[in-house]
Amino acid sequence: MAKTRLLDFDATSIAKLIEERGWADLPSDDRIGAIYDFVRNEITFGYNRADDIPASEVLADGHGQCNTKGTLLMALLRGVGVRCRLHGFTIHKALQRGVVPELVYPLAPSEILHSWVEVDLGDGWVNHRQNFGFVRDLLYRHVIRHWMNARVRRIRRGILPPVPGFDRPNHRHEETNRAA
Repeated sequence: MAKTRLLDFDATSIAKLIEERGWADLPSDDRIGAIYDFVRNEITFGYNRADDIPASEVLADGHGQCNTKGTLLMALLRGVGVRCRLHGFTIHKALQRGVVPELVYPLAPSEILHSWVEVDLGDGWVNHRQNFGFVRDLLYRHVIRHWMNARVRRIRRGILPPVPGFDRPNHRHEETNRAA
């Protein structure tokens, strides 16, 4: 299991995290579970500058989405000797409606890569960069992703942005239903 440009499990920050958490000393299943829980629970959902960044940068950012969190998960797993691989398929951009600001929604590619990681448990595999173009990529890296992350933070606080074609619950209607 050699490192790659993205799976830089020998980076100081990655190796230090593995050491501090004691993951390499755990039994295989516990090792996988502990690393998965870390990435799921301690690396928040958010958009990085690009999908093709090294795991050490995802860790430094402290946030990621399916593709970048997958990169970090794979690097950590490989760093403790767990074989893993990446799977992916495309989803329609409509699934990100509400997170992607409406002003830039038309710029997003119609199909977006979604990925997940599989691990080799010995008896079988278990599963638990968009091409924007130069100008779109530049906008994404320096403006749009920050805008999207702010929208995700607002959604977490319960502030839902308007989404064309979707009705928002009427507060008065909810109160009427509760009284009935």
